[in-house]
Amino acid sequence: MDTPAQLQPEGSPQPDEAPAAILEDLEWSHLRFYALEDSELAQITSGPRFPCAQEIQTCSYGPVTIRNFLAGRSKKLLRKSRNKLMPDLSKQCLRLPIELFLQVLEHLHPIDLYHFAQANKQFRKIIMCRKSSGVWKAAFEMHPDLPLRHPRTTYSEWAFMLFGPGICAECGNHGALTDFASRKREKVYTLSNGVTDLSGNPISPQHVIWTLIPHTFRNNGLRYTFNHPSIEWAKYLRTDFEIMIKKVTLLQLLVNGEVPGMAEIFEEWKHSLVTSVNEIHSRATKAASWAQDIYSKCAGDCETALEGNTRMCMKRLKNLGHEPVDVEKAYNAIAREVRSEWIYRLSPRAFRKVRPEMEQAVVQLKVGRLKVERQTLLETLYHDWRKTSDPNDWQYHPQANLVKTIAGFSDFLKAEYKSRGDVTPGYAATLFPDFVKSWMRDQRDKSIQLLPALPNVTDEDFDSKLCRMELVTSVFSCLTCESEFKYGFALIGWKSIIQHKCMPRSGAWYCERIGFTERVSAAAASLVSCLGLDPRTTTAEDMARTDPRFLCGNCTPERSKGVMGLKAYRWAECISHSAEMFRDDMHNTPAWLLLTPEATQFVREHEYPYPRTNREIWRCNLCSTHFESRVKQSVALLHVKSVHLVDEPVIGKDVVYDVRDRIRRRTPFRLGLDPAYEFQCKRCPEIKTLKLWEMQALVLHLRLKHQVFEAVEGEDWTKVLVIAAEAAAALTPADPEPQPDPQPNL
Repeated sequence: MDTPAQLQPEGSPQPDEAPAAILEDLEWSHLRFYALEDSELAQITSGPRFPCAQEIQTCSYGPVTIRNFLAGRSKKLLRKSRNKLMPDLSKQCLRLPIELFLQVLEHLHPIDLYHFAQANKQFRKIIMCRKSSGVWKAAFEMHPDLPLRHPRTTYSEWAFMLFGPGICAECGNHGALTDFASRKREKVYTLSNGVTDLSGNPISPQHVIWTLIPHTFRNNGLRYTFNHPSIEWAKYLRTDFEIMIKKVTLLQLLVNGEVPGMAEIFEEWKHSLVTSVNEIHSRATKAASWAQDIYSKCAGDCETALEGNTRMCMKRLKNLGHEPVDVEKAYNAIAREVRSEWIYRLSPRAFRKVRPEMEQAVVQLKVGRLKVERQTLLETLYHDWRKTSDPNDWQYHPQANLVKTIAGFSDFLKAEYKSRGDVTPGYAATLFPDFVKSWMRDQRDKSIQLLPALPNVTDEDFDSKLCRMELVTSVFSCLTCESEFKYGFALIGWKSIIQHKCMPRSGAWYCERIGFTERVSAAAASLVSCLGLDPRTTTAEDMARTDPRFLCGNCTPERSKGVMGLKAYRWAECISHSAEMFRDDMHNTPAWLLLTPEATQFVREHEYPYPRTNREIWRCNLCSTHFESRVKQSVALLHVKSVHLVDEPVIGKDVVYDVRDRIRRRTPFRLGLDPAYEFQCKRCPEIKTLKLWEMQALVLHLRLKHQVFEAVEGEDWTKVLVIAAEAAAALTPADPEPQPDPQPNL
């Protein structure tokens, strides 16, 4: 390809030449595309989207896939529908005189002039001539929304920088965006720190050279976003830096050599250069902001197109016979397929390409939906069957999500996933009783296997193990709850274990991991010994009949509501307390303090009722009215009286609190020890409620109430013994004693 004569800058003097001579006095070497052969056109218009210097995945570039979104957005805004009745005037325009033709071109958009210059050689010679510079200037002035040109570029070069292909000048691949400060599309930047001058000395960020060359704060050549605008984060072209460091070094040597007038020239040169660089930065910043706004609008348009095509794909899938509920749930999968293929226009070919993956996602969701619906149907039937069973057995029913393991439902659950199917309530009701019994039997056998073997006993039968599991010293704990909740620390007896397993932890989660705790069992043995009972034969029912109160001798007295003392625990609470405090070194050895009957009576009479009557944890034990939702005790009593016509309902028989839900643990009564509440007034008449005093309060009571100023022990007051016994050392099981007769009620 022939190269025209050199093109002068737009600001240089222009000789008066004839229009015909314009086409012969052009130099286009500064435009790279002009020197390309026709065979190289494919290499320019194709290739990877990103420069090789930046390995970034396609999705990270955003929804805008065109190689120059600035040009694409401008063309979209200028695009008009073609009128078939409008004649083609392109040939008539070419017949106009060159002066009139250039005046016509002044009314075009700069991007149209850019495309006009790319049409053919003839048009390039016309529009790129130095006498045609006024056309470019007029076109930019007619569109003030475009950013101001770089001070060191012509209008034609500025148009090519804005709307030309984003080709990296380093590797020749697409994807690099124009840097408006350096007028390059490159990735080779030099950071302001870590560089040296010609002598090898490091250059500080405060050096004058950084104010004399254009710089940028962009993260990379693929974005117009930038880092924090400080000199430490600035980036410069290496070529600009190398040229400027030579100039500055040379002028500095002349100034240091005291060349006459060189210092003033150097300062004037720096001042003019700094002013020019500041102007470049100002215009480059505005141009980058304009480009970023264009990108945001392009991204919005692309997002709208992708969203619309996703909805269109969903509509077509519904028309193909897929269930609307499955298609709606597959929205994310459909949108992912549309976005992965960058479908901005949903043509039949594009839909056929992504249809298999979308249908596969819809079918998978349909299968999952039908599985859930079938499981929900079985759980509903199980729920309805439980309501018809004895309310006393509700607490021993396994969780509803286990009904899918029933063999009688396998054909229903594994049927072809075309529709949900159905199961009759009568058929399901025949399977649930055996399922509950089988599950409880399996759980009982698993729990029995956790019991440690007795010494000197080689073959213990099943019934003996079953009876031994009911002993107070057979303490189990839930390994799932011990690190998350304050439940399940001490499970004593088969009923306690099965109730805990049937009780949901959170939502639909249930506890399965149960273990035997030997250390807590030893603490329970010392507790039983404190009562004078045999740990090898004492059951939970035996302890419940006595209902004693204990103090933990290892705990430190604490003050609460003005009372310094210890909590008075029930026997089961003592065992739970030992399980909770097993990590405390002070509780290594059990130290239980058994309260005397008088102190026990005093504690019982001052304890709050438990469970609380005003909590919604109560239900009727005669029907299934409160199966789903529990009520307060007063509401349950009213229901029993009005519906079941029971005049005097019995708490614990007709009205019970529902143990299926976790309720707040009881707050033990704190028995005062400092000062000790161990004195009783003998002047007060005998009442049902036992009242104990501490000495100072008792003396004041005798003075004010009974007018006794000199109280005498035995006559006016008496001291009540509080501690009856202390726990003995933990017993080591020896030969087994006869086991108790009661069997666990299944």
